[in-house]
Amino acid sequence: MKTKTYRYQGQSGNALIYILIAVALFAALSMTLMGQTRNESVDEVDEAKNEMYATQVIGYAAQAKSILDQMTFSGSKIAQFDFTLPNESGFNTAPHIHKIYHPAGGGLLKGRIPASVKGTASTTPVSGWYMGRFNNVEWTASSGNEIILTAYNIKESVCKQINKQASGTTSIPVLPGDPKTYLIDGTVFSGGNSDLTATDCPACEGFMSLCVSNNTASIFAFYTVLADW
Repeated sequence: MKTKTYRYQGQSGNALIYILIAVALFAALSMTLMGQTRNESVDEVDEAKNEMYATQVIGYAAQAKSILDQMTFSGSKIAQFDFTLPNESGFNTAPHIHKIYHPAGGGLLKGRIPASVKGTASTTPVSGWYMGRFNNVEWTASSGNEIILTAYNIKESVCKQINKQASGTTSIPVLPGDPKTYLIDGTVFSGGNSDLTATDCPACEGFMSLCVSNNTASIFAFYTVLADW
C-alpha cells in the first residue's frame, strides 16, 4: 500500500510540474502576442499621424497655389509677385496688390511647420516654409524662373507619406546636393541657386510637387511649383 501511495504522489507531482510549465509557456506566449499587438498598434498610429501631417503640408501648398492663381486672374504677372513677409520691412508700404502675404493682396498666411514635422538636422536656413522666384525647373512650360514654394528640412517619415500621396510611392528622389540650392532663394541663406533639371533629379522629372532629399538622406524638402509662365 505504501508503495502504491508513493507512486501516486510522484505521478501527481509530475503532473503538477507539467501544468506549471504549460501555464508559464502560455503566459510567455500571451506576453509575446501582447507585445506584438502593442507594437503594431503604435506603428499604425505613427503611420496615421504621418499621413495627417503629409496632408497638412500638401494642403498648405495647394492653398498657396490657389491664391497665386486668383492673383493671376486679377491681373498680377509672374514678375510682379511680391514675397515680402509680414515681419519684413516694406510689408505695409503701398501698393499691396501684388503682395502674396498682404491682406490687400493675396492674403496668404505665412506657413508654419509644426515641431512634429520638422527634421532633426541642423540647417541653414532653419526648418520652415520658403517661397521665391529664383531658378528654372526644366520640365515646366516656361524657360524662365518659376515661383517655388518649399517646406525645407522635414521628417523623412512625413516626406515618404507626401510622396505616397503625390506620386503613389514612398520612394524619395535624391538630389546631388542640399535641396536648398535648388528649392530656396539663395538670398535667404547667402548662397547660390541651380536650376532643377532631370539630370540632377531623374526621378523628379514631370512632377510639379514632390519631396526630395540630399545625397546623404539627412535633409528632406517638399517643393511645389506655384507658377511657371
